[in-house]
Amino acid sequence: MDLTKNRVAALTGSIATGKSFVSNYFSREYGFSIVDADKIGHSVLERSDIAELIRVEFGKAIVADGIVDRKLLGRAVFSDRKKLNRLNEIVHPVLIKDSIALITRLSFETPVIFEAAVLFEAGWHKNFETVILTTCDPSIQLKRIISRDRISETEALARISAQMPFEEKSLLADHIIDTTDGIEAVTDTLDEIAEKLLKKHRS
Repeated sequence: MDLTKNRVAALTGSIATGKSFVSNYFSREYGFSIVDADKIGHSVLERSDIAELIRVEFGKAIVADGIVDRKLLGRAVFSDRKKLNRLNEIVHPVLIKDSIALITRLSFETPVIFEAAVLFEAGWHKNFETVILTTCDPSIQLKRIISRDRISETEALARISAQMPFEEKSLLADHIIDTTDGIEAVTDTLDEIAEKLLKKHRS
């Protein structure tokens, strides 16, 4: 990944730990551009060539009329590490190529934050000078997933366990933001981080 490090920071964290709250704050309050790997990943799944690879790999039930059923795909891969790794092999090369193109275009105008849930798992963190990690109380995280995605507790726990444990991620992060008590409780910390990133971008 070829990036101008002082213009781009990375934001990561396990599912439903507040990444979007943090990225929205940086965008709304400081004008950061957000490159969301999850959204780009969704667009990658809409490509006909990728959908065909997924159909061949995971079956017709998951891809009907060239359209990937993301919910069924999620159920298939989050309960099977080998399937998840295979999906990543299909999607990640295209995802990161599209991300780099967007980051490169945006970073000359505004500071950029690359938001990716699997930043550490994919090894992408090595390309960023600044990495921000979100976390929250596990019980709050579980409730958020079930409410947001309308899935069972078993499915929610499977998605959590499919990601790297927080303890490992925390060793690789520059800043840790605990969103358990809401975004209002961490705005001072976010303001400090934003000012540092803006200073780097101006230099």
